Amino acid sequence: MSPRNTRLTFLLLGLGLGTACSGVDRDKEVGEIEEEVPATSGAVAEETTDAVDEPEVRLDVAGTDDGVGFGNQDECATFAETAKIDKTPADIIIVVDNSPSMVDEADAVQARLNDFSQQIVDAGIDMRVLLLTAYPNPAVAPSIDTGICIDPPLGGGGCPGNDDNQPLFAHLHENIGSSHALQKILDTQPIWRTMMRPGSSKHIIVVSDDDSYVTSDEFDAQFRAFDPDYADYHLHGIVSLSNCFFADTIGEQYIDLAGMTDGVLGDLCAQEFQPLFDLLSTAVQEGSSLACDWALPEPPEGHTIDPDSVDVVLDVDGTELLISHVGVLPECADVTDGWYYDPEDPTTLRACPQTCNKLEAASEAELSIDVGCAQPPVG
Repeated sequence: MSPRNTRLTFLLLGLGLGTACSGVDRDKEVGEIEEEVPATSGAVAEETTDAVDEPEVRLDVAGTDDGVGFGNQDECATFAETAKIDKTPADIIIVVDNSPSMVDEADAVQARLNDFSQQIVDAGIDMRVLLLTAYPNPAVAPSIDTGICIDPPLGGGGCPGNDDNQPLFAHLHENIGSSHALQKILDTQPIWRTMMRPGSSKHIIVVSDDDSYVTSDEFDAQFRAFDPDYADYHLHGIVSLSNCFFADTIGEQYIDLAGMTDGVLGDLCAQEFQPLFDLLSTAVQEGSSLACDWALPEPPEGHTIDPDSVDVVLDVDGTELLISHVGVLPECADVTDGWYYDPEDPTTLRACPQTCNKLEAASEAELSIDVGCAQPPVG
């Protein structure tokens, strides 16, 4: 029996996220940070039913479930369905120096972290944030208290002593010494590692008026050694770029790390924090792009997909691209746009590098997959 063609249409659009509110003890032990379901670049977003308590509070962008289905599972019938696909998720570690000279900077982080996060969510990026710094200390004079607690919608509403809002936001209560930010990240990795999702873009943001006693090379080697998925991390900083009045010293190690990891730097000496947080938000957004790999749909029960019958059409920012199937990655050089089967997972289609570059630069794209579905032999 000849195969009947079926069509699957994906819409590659960045989704927002639903927030889940839960009270979590500020003094976390190893393993208590909730383990998140791994994020998979290109996965169909599921419907979220979570909502913030008050309607005027933003940050949650309702997800939709336009589930891709085959209709009548007894037939291999033609269908046209639309599903939304996430941009690359972003997992962010923010470390704030708690030395007494950091009062203004700590206040700026506390005041602006919600706006910073909202900009990332508005760009359609599934974001997770870990804040590594101390909570406010009621026994310390406000003039030297550098503790931080984040209000909703990013925080969970338990300030001043518990602002966790997992899985969106976790606050790991640690007193960060003036030159200890990098070492604290390494020391606490067994706790926060469950927040780092496979396939996400990884960002570290350090806010300090001092330098690190751990060198850039030492940190980079140790951090990458934790997990191969950390290899493409970016370190950003709001640090001292000169010996100004507000600086304890120039943040040489952070400057080096930003250069090594394609990070961005804001000058703490300027003491103009909103432009710096805007800069960091833009850097995170640019680290997330539309997916370059797509899973074949599951065929109806009793049917199989003929891999040689698959045709792919991309519409990138309104321009249609008919992309060719090539056998292996090196053959991508012979076509204008193309795709190939992942050699380790033949149910995954991967865009050729030149086509992936177009997707990474796009704000939206539509992917159509025509699939030949063959009936099994009778008997």
